Amino acid sequence: MNRLRILIVDDERLARQHLRGLLAPHAAIKIVGEASGVSEAIPLLEEERPEVVFLDISMPPESGFDLLPSLPSATRVVFVSAHSSHAVRAFEENALDYLLKPVTPERLAVTMKRLGENSLPPADDRRLLLDDGGSLTKLPVAKVAAVFAEGNYSRVHSREGQKFLLRRSLREWRAELDGTDLLQLSRSMLVNPDAILHLRKQGRAGGILRLQGIQDAIPLGRAAMRLAARSLSLEATT
Repeated sequence: MNRLRILIVDDERLARQHLRGLLAPHAAIKIVGEASGVSEAIPLLEEERPEVVFLDISMPPESGFDLLPSLPSATRVVFVSAHSSHAVRAFEENALDYLLKPVTPERLAVTMKRLGENSLPPADDRRLLLDDGGSLTKLPVAKVAAVFAEGNYSRVHSREGQKFLLRRSLREWRAELDGTDLLQLSRSMLVNPDAILHLRKQGRAGGILRLQGIQDAIPLGRAAMRLAARSLSLEATT
């Protein structure tokens, strides 16, 4: 069996060890090397020809983005960072995925699925316990259409048209929904790609998105349009 060749690049030794340990149970991969920075990674790219690079972003005085020009065209990149602020640029650079530290086995399984590994755990079947003004509802994650930040609150929309207003930040939702398919399109919005009904460009400024369970069209900026189109594996219609 041909195993997927992986290179880990991170300036923190413990972070490299943690990721190596998480990758160990995946029989379809082979870790061909580790590097603590860009300059150390470049010769390994030439010697080992990895098919995937798990790449940290903040590696002072360098950035993981500095390594991108040296990557072979067929090499895929999974960015690993302690911060979500670089996510938009990462996907603009055609990253396969963006993992937030500390990486969990469940979230890594999603990445491995995107890499084409077949022996993966079953799909996520978690349910969210939503307390909307004293009324408790259990909503399967798969039935979430979107989560929108509203000041100190957030509003969860289901694919059946239900709405739940909760005193929770989007950051808290990101942590709870880590490892699911929900996609962060902006600082104020998480979207379920399976709930997307329509995606349409509008000039150069962005476009509009329509989701199951939400009547009004949702305006998107240019970067959000790219992320949404990428999640569907197609170009947004004109």
